Amino acid sequence: MLGSDTQERQRRPGAGVAAILDRVPLPLRALLDRIERGIVDLANADRAEGTGVREGMHALRSALSDICALTEAEAHPTVMRAVERLAGAGERLAEMASRPRRARSAARGAATRAFGGLAAVLVGTRPSRIAVSLGRGW
Repeated sequence: MLGSDTQERQRRPGAGVAAILDRVPLPLRALLDRIERGIVDLANADRAEGTGVREGMHALRSALSDICALTEAEAHPTVMRAVERLAGAGERLAEMASRPRRARSAARGAATRAFGGLAAVLVGTRPSRIAVSLGRGW
């Protein structure tokens, strides 16, 4: 009985993030998909493969930069904090490539939570002037 309840609790956060992602505006959802792939790539980076980690961090930072531009994050402190939190979690995850599995798992969990936090903040976000001028289909 206790085991089934524990498994149910573990499923809820994933379902919650999926439900949140459905409410995020479409252009931002595409960027969140890129970020999620970047987190997975960083978590699976080979210990000896420094270029993969570097490329993964570049892709993560690029997507976060695009989110800042499309939402005018400077004007929205909650978006900016969520972006900074995810960037920091991504950097810690990148540093864990040479660490034991347990440390990598903790860093991946932190990055996943930061990702969920960013997705929640982006729900109902309005487009910036840049997004409107680019015609991003908001």
